[in-house]
Amino acid sequence: MGLLVQQLKIKKLFTHQVEALQLIRRGEQVLVATPTASGKSLIYNLAVLEKLIQNPKAKALYLFPLKALAQDQFKNLGPMLRGLAPRKMTAAIYDGDTSAYRRKQIKARPPEILFSNPDMLHSAILPYHESWAALFENLQFIVLDEVHTYRGIFGSHMNQVIRRLKRLCALYGSRPQFILSSATIDNPEAFGQSLIEEKIKIVTANGAPRAGQYFLFLNPDASPNFSAAQLFVECLKHGFRTIAFTQSRKITELIHLWVTQLSPTLAQKVSSYRAGFMPEERRVIEKRLADGDLLGVVSTSALEMGIDIGYLDICLLVGYPGTIINTWQRGGRVGR
Repeated sequence: MGLLVQQLKIKKLFTHQVEALQLIRRGEQVLVATPTASGKSLIYNLAVLEKLIQNPKAKALYLFPLKALAQDQFKNLGPMLRGLAPRKMTAAIYDGDTSAYRRKQIKARPPEILFSNPDMLHSAILPYHESWAALFENLQFIVLDEVHTYRGIFGSHMNQVIRRLKRLCALYGSRPQFILSSATIDNPEAFGQSLIEEKIKIVTANGAPRAGQYFLFLNPDASPNFSAAQLFVECLKHGFRTIAFTQSRKITELIHLWVTQLSPTLAQKVSSYRAGFMPEERRVIEKRLADGDLLGVVSTSALEMGIDIGYLDICLLVGYPGTIINTWQRGGRVGR
């Protein structure tokens, strides 16, 4: 592991990363529940890469609740794979945005690391397991990112999908290890064990530094949506990179429209972001945010989780997100 960290030019690991990696190396099922931007993805990437170096036939399955999150993590993994040259490792995304031709290629020769989501696993992989035999026979790790989203009906469905996945792995002679990551939750051990139905070790003591954050609660006299648009414009005019989260697509587009009307000079520096955009459009917006080309974005919950959108100064929550977890997730987009 030390040689791998050195080869990837990682100077130091945080204490919670070391703790989690030690548990994974012991073969434990692990759930890491630390705040946003604490380096959770590095934990499972290092564990998987170490295993792939030791066993070239090994496979890993990464499951994300959002396609945008899978795209972002795939992008972040790329430099790490290139940094391990001459050892060549492959990774691919298999989701609703993947072309039919590319899907056929991936199925014929599964990569070492396969990125997907619960829907695709349920509808396009598990029912056709004979075609995925090379994956299931050598599956060493199953990574579940942002597992706090798997609650309620969605969580019940995910539990059933995991049951089917484990049953098929047993059929093909593998017993993969689970690595789960989550935002901070009150009952991580009970939650993780109910999801995968196995004993699980928990890592919650965050060793990553955090910038200061300030919370301001506003009860505007006028429309909260229009007030948010006005505040958004003022934030940008004062040089603060800003993200606003809304509760619906309609409000997202409405606030974006008001912002461009209130300050036409900012029209090219702000964007809306929501489900319904073409995949290419979403990738462009994400890249412009990460590169600093966009000063602000108005989004639905689509940008809530884990996606690297660069450094932001201010987060506006237009309405209560519905749960404390979602509130912290959205607020965690700033002060990284």
